[in-house]
Amino acid sequence: MRPGICAFPLSKGKETGRGLDRVIDEFYNYLTSNKIPFDFYDSKLADNLKGSSSLKKEIQSVLNSFKYLRFLKSVKNDVYFATYPVAAVFPLLIKKKPLITLIHDLIPFFVFGYDNKIKYSIKRWSIKYSCIKSDCVIVPFQSNKIKLIELFNINPDKIKVIPYGVNHDCYYKDENIQKIPKSIAFLGEAKRAKGLDTLIKAFKIVINTIPEAKLFVASSGNELDKMKKLASDILPPTTYKFIGFIEENKMKEFYNSAELFVFPSRYGFGLSALEAMACGTPAIVGATLDSVDFINDDDLLVDTENFNLLAEKIIKLLNDKNLYFQKCQYAVNIAQKYSWEEMSKKYYETCKEIYNMNK
Repeated sequence: MRPGICAFPLSKGKETGRGLDRVIDEFYNYLTSNKIPFDFYDSKLADNLKGSSSLKKEIQSVLNSFKYLRFLKSVKNDVYFATYPVAAVFPLLIKKKPLITLIHDLIPFFVFGYDNKIKYSIKRWSIKYSCIKSDCVIVPFQSNKIKLIELFNINPDKIKVIPYGVNHDCYYKDENIQKIPKSIAFLGEAKRAKGLDTLIKAFKIVINTIPEAKLFVASSGNELDKMKKLASDILPPTTYKFIGFIEENKMKEFYNSAELFVFPSRYGFGLSALEAMACGTPAIVGATLDSVDFINDDDLLVDTENFNLLAEKIIKLLNDKNLYFQKCQYAVNIAQKYSWEEMSKKYYETCKEIYNMNK
């Protein structure tokens, strides 16, 4: 059984190293390291667009889509594995079967105002189309499955829940790394969708009670300048630092050195929060979408619009050492439930199962 992995127009996890890119990369590495034969169809046709105008990029993307469709028509695999709904559209249009589709989140159906409307409409259509037409759908959380059934009346047996993972060889509690007292860390895109604006506003309140508190923001993204301006407008310059993109080999130190990790994302689950928890650092996250599937502790969940409440929860954890150490252990216990190896193994087992069912 030889699967064909459809990732166009993405790469195999080399763009940011986070989120969807990481999921793709981990599955790719699992198949490669276990010497499992497979084909990988990615974004090679979409290269060399840096510096192009937005219009040129859009036109080129459409042309690349036709090229990819023609290319995919010429290949043959035993089963096809679409790494996200847009990638599933291509094999479905030319009736490449059987097809498994990963649906990572339902953001376009439940969160509005933080991204391009046209892009969201395309994603909504792609999710619906791939859910209905695919032979199997994989989601990371039970709440995703429930919502898909409600949205599209899909047979529950068609949807498999396979959680994301953590690389426990890279991310673990390291006693040799000293905590920065009263430090708060954020790692993710610098944008409102990830709740960085809420964190900055909350931190203004935190330093009124804990003046020695420090905020470290590891971010890049198209709203970075806006977030920097917000911080400079309301925070003393010595209380925070934007440290930019962090390389993979430095993330363990970043997570371990923080007393608290805060990720009040309006988009739900964030892998950075799970990695921080694996390092024994408690994470406060936004109580949105699928975040509640992996954290069910009210002290660590927050309304993403309520920066006052977020500030209260940060202050409470930083000042109450007994409670803080309880949350440290809670963080490690939660993170231990997740493994990239287990996720990738179940992806491959699903490929074999669907192939055998459709022989």
